[in-house]
Amino acid sequence: MKINKNIVLISRVIVGLTFIFSGFVKAVDPIGSMIKIKDYLIAFNLPWMEPFALFFAIILCVYEFPLGIGILSGVKSQLMSWLVFPLMIFFTFLTLYLAIENPVSDCGCFGDAIKLTNWQTFYKNLILIPFVVIIFLNRSTITPLFKKPGEWATVLFGTLVILLICFYGVLYEPFLDFRAYKKGNDIEALMTLPEGVQGDVYETVLLFKDTKTGKIKEFDENNIPMDDQWQWLETKSELVKKGAEPKTKDFKLTDSTGADVTGQFLAQSGYKLLIVQHKLSHSNPKAQAKLNELFTKLQEDAFIKVYAATSSLTSEITEFSKKNQVPYSFFNADIVLLETIIRSNPGVILFKDNVVVQKWPFRKIPDFEKLSKIVFD
Repeated sequence: MKINKNIVLISRVIVGLTFIFSGFVKAVDPIGSMIKIKDYLIAFNLPWMEPFALFFAIILCVYEFPLGIGILSGVKSQLMSWLVFPLMIFFTFLTLYLAIENPVSDCGCFGDAIKLTNWQTFYKNLILIPFVVIIFLNRSTITPLFKKPGEWATVLFGTLVILLICFYGVLYEPFLDFRAYKKGNDIEALMTLPEGVQGDVYETVLLFKDTKTGKIKEFDENNIPMDDQWQWLETKSELVKKGAEPKTKDFKLTDSTGADVTGQFLAQSGYKLLIVQHKLSHSNPKAQAKLNELFTKLQEDAFIKVYAATSSLTSEITEFSKKNQVPYSFFNADIVLLETIIRSNPGVILFKDNVVVQKWPFRKIPDFEKLSKIVFD
């Protein structure tokens, strides 16, 4: 089936750019892609594959990005068409299953750059399928932009670039941050809805039991029965209207007793440092000496308040602190929150009031002099 060459070109541009973008945003944050793949492995009851999640994340980037370049440039059109066509068919059926069953709410196909639900991902694939079919059926008519040996050089160069981006993201932090806790963001502002924006609307419902008939009936808070005939059972809130959500609502710190200390952290004005250690058992041991030294010097000067957060249990915190002579105490936080704030374990975040000023992975933990320069310059 021959189609106008301009339609084929448009199809190549749409499919090629989609795969290039998808591969790029995953490569920028390979740890984030790894976390999402782990979510899928857990949902599909494949926990034994979790150690390979990072490998899968990198392979996915290395597959998508060069494939997008190949489709866009017309390089090796026969091969590229055979690589993209069955892949799209497979993922279209997979995303339909994910949309119906919803084992993981966010598909992760565009990383944190663009959040899509499973249904949105399925519809996206439905839109792409006709363009992929056009490319596949007209693969023999596609003329590459580059002549030999430039054909393979283009794909190989794209593969090398995306690998370098992946490795940088693994070794350090993503050089492009699409998360709510990126540099320049005010996390307290992101936790609240803008003025005039309606959030979720809930209705308070009270359940009462008729002691004479045994019938259970719901009442709202403005119509509570006063007759002794009715016995109160429970009070609950029901969502009656879905509204807007703040950009982040999961930032929460608790102390060793379980008390919420988030307000205490947010109320601390001026410069403050948050040391994040996702799980202490996985925290880089060589970095701990630098953290100990930095904390000690900051305590002597006292111009920056220091907080530390981990998802580890109290027993693990006690053992780790004793073994590594940790001079600071830990607050507790959800592992997903900590991994979202910073991918590195450990990692350090500098705030001014509640605005993120800078982030450092464990390979670049700042010394006292560097922090002083940032604060006082």
